[in-house]
Amino acid sequence: MGPGLFGGQAAQRSLMFLANYGEGYPREIARTFGLNLSSIQGQLDRFEAAGVLASRLRGRTRLYVINPRYAFRQELNALLTRM
Repeated sequence: MGPGLFGGQAAQRSLMFLANYGEGYPREIARTFGLNLSSIQGQLDRFEAAGVLASRLRGRTRLYVINPRYAFRQELNALLTRM
């Protein structure tokens, strides 16, 4: 399954990171994969607007998680685990 499945490399890597670690912040995800911070931030914002992700502030850092109320959470986690 290529990066096109979720829209691009930033999208796929962001979701894989969150599925693997449970939570993360944009700079950490960008640094892990050597990707542009703004592309990661934009993708996380789009996923949150679509209801796939949820976020909260911890101090001044915004942490993202796969939304526990997302209707296809189990299916998404299963797919990401296989990737």
